[in-house]
Amino acid sequence: MWIAKLIVPANKEMLLASRTKKYGVTIMGYPLSHFWKDNTFYLLASAFLFGNSQQKKLFLQDLKKDTRAVRIDMMNDHFGFWLMEQHPSIEVLYDPLIIHVRPVVISKDGNNVWEIASWEKEKLMRVATLVQTPLYGGKLVFLHQKNITSIAVVTPLPQLTEKQRRAIDLAVDEGYYGYPRKIDLVHLAKLMGVSYSTYQFHLRTAERKLLPTLKSS
Repeated sequence: MWIAKLIVPANKEMLLASRTKKYGVTIMGYPLSHFWKDNTFYLLASAFLFGNSQQKKLFLQDLKKDTRAVRIDMMNDHFGFWLMEQHPSIEVLYDPLIIHVRPVVISKDGNNVWEIASWEKEKLMRVATLVQTPLYGGKLVFLHQKNITSIAVVTPLPQLTEKQRRAIDLAVDEGYYGYPRKIDLVHLAKLMGVSYSTYQFHLRTAERKLLPTLKSS
């Protein structure tokens, strides 16, 4: 298969990216279906929303005011289904012979990251050509042929308490899981406004809940 990675920065056509940047949240999800209705192109997607509760609340409030956000059903403040109007040109991304090998990520800096694959190189080139136009201002990170042995699939995450979720979000956002680590638990605890032992308890509890979902079968 051919595989491509593309990065598209926030712009006025990006319903979500401008808001992730504004409110400092991150979105991860998958497109589920798409359709045309009354000459308008729509996308239905599942999405996980990462960030602190207040940031997520403000993000969702703002998003729901946009008429292009047709319906946003949040199962909680973390996971939901979103039906959104899209710019017609983006239909090329949803060609039936293109698959997403990793979840779409819209980061808190506003970047959309897509990793897609197809047997037909031309399908990916059409998407790459589109995102590099002035309308989107994106870039093609790579396009090459390789064997795909697995794809990342998003599954519902275990229920975390607000403090556990805040602890794991902070650790991810501040680079605790990076290599080399950019921050230690002492400083993370200060950012969260709790003692070292309390922060460590919340983080480890969250990790114990989350890690089994990531284990290969």
